[in-house]
Amino acid sequence: EFAVAAAVVAFALTAFPALARRAWEVVHTVTHRADGATFLFPMRSFSVADAELGGKLRSKSRELASFETSAFAAAVAPATIAVTATVVTRLLTVTGFSNVLFEILYARVGCVVHTWKLPWPVYVASAWWFMDGAVRNAKNRALAAVDEVRGARALEPRIVTSASTARTFLALPMILLWLDTVGVTLSSVWGLLGFGGVAVSLGLKDLVADFIAGLTMLTNPTFKVGDNIKAGAVMGTVMGIGATKTTLLTRTGTGKTPHTISNNVLSSHSAGLVNMSLSRARYFDHEICVDAKSMAAVEKLCLDISAYLVSHPLVILDPMDSGEKPWCALSKLGPHGVLIGVKCCLRKMGGQAFALEQGRMLLAIGKIVEANQGVELSEIVGYA
Repeated sequence: EFAVAAAVVAFALTAFPALARRAWEVVHTVTHRADGATFLFPMRSFSVADAELGGKLRSKSRELASFETSAFAAAVAPATIAVTATVVTRLLTVTGFSNVLFEILYARVGCVVHTWKLPWPVYVASAWWFMDGAVRNAKNRALAAVDEVRGARALEPRIVTSASTARTFLALPMILLWLDTVGVTLSSVWGLLGFGGVAVSLGLKDLVADFIAGLTMLTNPTFKVGDNIKAGAVMGTVMGIGATKTTLLTRTGTGKTPHTISNNVLSSHSAGLVNMSLSRARYFDHEICVDAKSMAAVEKLCLDISAYLVSHPLVILDPMDSGEKPWCALSKLGPHGVLIGVKCCLRKMGGQAFALEQGRMLLAIGKIVEANQGVELSEIVGYA
């Protein structure tokens, strides 16, 4: 028995790594897959840019695939321990040392193998170890792919959160199953969890709400790192998305400061969450104040400005894309002049580019006013 046991353990220690490596080579050659790392890439199907980025990440993940970061490598140590536990259980039963060990521990006649339900606790722990290691290896390979692909750095917090969530969901049932294999009755466990759950839920209800909101945001993402979002009075650029908190870069005075907000506050705000980065247009909305000698001069000015807006290359003319066509019209008659509203939608661009283009358009409109007879530029008011 001892010779057979030694041979089996020696075979497991020496042959399992080689067999696992060979199995990985065969599977990787035949399937050309990234061994499970791609499920950690959070991609929105309706975004063309994200779809292209997802394809690059999957290709890079396949290129970086190796045995050391595969599920096969994660299975070597747990499988070896499971085989060793089986051999040890066999020796305890055959030699009768199980009874001696039981008398030492419990001071009565019995069998420690039956009491401890060996080797099942080791089997469950090994399976847990294997699944946790497989997810951890997939996360490491996904992060390595993110480092290699340009523009994918923003996905790193969501990949880490996805991996942590998956490991947590695997750990909870495995812990309960392991407790059952060592003789702890599940009824007592559920009773303890129920009593403790009431106490914990009262003290950590906000944390639980934030965690659930984080899971919802992870599984059904409405924004990603780098997006500009607004929830009520809070507005900023997303720097990171965690399990319970989201960090925004918000404007404070003359600078910008990181601002940490609970996920529950973002997801359940009464005004809703607005992702301004998903908008298809930038709104140019201004009023100009002019002194007019006649309404005919005002009418001609509005026609000239409207013609300028229609001919502008960045102005959206299709109402299906922007919601309305560009227009310029008299909006108010005042004691110090007339107010003319100018409104249009520009194609989507960054904040700095929009500010520069907005300034150029205001200069051009001001020159149109100066070139028209019968109107004189008084003041430009309003800023959008």
